Amino acid sequence: MNVRMKSALAVLGLASVAAGASVAVATTSNSDDKSAAFAAKIDPNKPKNVILLVGDGMGDAEVTLGRYYSKGAAGRLNMDALPFRGSSLHFVLSPGTPPYAPNYAGDSAPTATAWSSGKRTIDGRVGQGPSTATNVPGSNDGFKTYMEIAKAKGKATGNVSTAEITDATPAGPSSHISQRACQGPADTRNICPSESKQSGGLGSIAEQQVDNGFDVVLGGGRARYLQTLDNSTSTALDYAQSKGYSKYVTDAAGLDAINKLGGAKVLGLFTPGNMTTEFKPLLATTTGAGSPTERCDETQRPAGEPSLSAMTKKAIQLLDDDPQGFTLQVEGASIDKRDHAADICGQIGEMQEFDNAIGVAQAFQAKHPDTLIIVTADHAHTSQIINANSKPATGALYGTVQTADGAPIRVTYGTADFGGSQAHTGAQVPVWASGPQAANVQGTIDQTDIFSILNGKKPSKIKKGWHWQH
Repeated sequence: MNVRMKSALAVLGLASVAAGASVAVATTSNSDDKSAAFAAKIDPNKPKNVILLVGDGMGDAEVTLGRYYSKGAAGRLNMDALPFRGSSLHFVLSPGTPPYAPNYAGDSAPTATAWSSGKRTIDGRVGQGPSTATNVPGSNDGFKTYMEIAKAKGKATGNVSTAEITDATPAGPSSHISQRACQGPADTRNICPSESKQSGGLGSIAEQQVDNGFDVVLGGGRARYLQTLDNSTSTALDYAQSKGYSKYVTDAAGLDAINKLGGAKVLGLFTPGNMTTEFKPLLATTTGAGSPTERCDETQRPAGEPSLSAMTKKAIQLLDDDPQGFTLQVEGASIDKRDHAADICGQIGEMQEFDNAIGVAQAFQAKHPDTLIIVTADHAHTSQIINANSKPATGALYGTVQTADGAPIRVTYGTADFGGSQAHTGAQVPVWASGPQAANVQGTIDQTDIFSILNGKKPSKIKKGWHWQH
């Protein structure tokens, strides 16, 4: 290790690089010495801007499938150019009493809570501590999120997703509630009434998002915002507009027309539910869908709906006006949703567009090197690449498509019966980063460590057992 690299690592408190860690540094040839390039990428400063991009359900298998399909075996995605690469452990907790037992394959609510607040919780719960049962609310104390912290520091804030904007991942930095299903006021009255505003609680995820007042909020989920408030004929959308979200848009043209915040807030709700996927579906079957020569149909998303990369570009443009800097979360939600459906092409299309959004963030960072980019996933998922000539076990779903190389790739799903929802898996997930403090994602990290890095700090050393007791 050369002197420059040793010095840079010492500044960050990283005495050595973990054995076997993956470091992706772009070089001119495989024979080049990567250590100097690696050292040059280490920046111990605090970032002015932070962009967290989350591929929901994006395990290594999902990334690899998207890479091979769109770029071929020798190709690389935008995310592959990020210099620091680690792996995140994302187990969650089980209901009960302390010490809470681990649950090794959780859902998007507690995993979003982990990076948003630095603490673990149970399935279905967002920004709130564990308890004896899912229908028994926990405590909100100590679960302040990285985006709430950024806003309190005077930074501009943004939340972008291709899901309902009230879904679990975008709810992570923007709400505190015992059940992720309590997305709108009517949902909350029916599912978790003790947390409704009429009962003295913080209200639904939609209402909490309005109260948090993030500057740019873009995604699906219009139907949640059209639910009526407690004891009122007004809707959550009316409430949002009364709280400063005067720039409300419902289509791509409306979003394009906004050039500056100008003291207002932007709310874009482009669909009643989740946004439309990029590619038309190709659902795996027990007899094998697709063929060695079939390519995906890429014409699914209507022109009136903005793409994830377009929403990301607009959010960055609007937030960048703030001299204090900004914090932005971007979710590619339907990698997960199409993996649940065993939809090979739908999943690939969402993975490809998520990578396009990463490219938008990288283009901004190239002009603003004081920007930290982190790319990760909340949890792993079920799709697996197998030999194109292999038939999976009886009853497993599979399908075949042609990659950019002109070669077949076969994908199998085996965690649910035909027609059922494929399950999350507990495998560690990738984390990439570049910019100030990015070297702190190197090696194997805890998902809760991402919270510290998003706040411009080194991850805290966590004592054994801490995760299960707090």
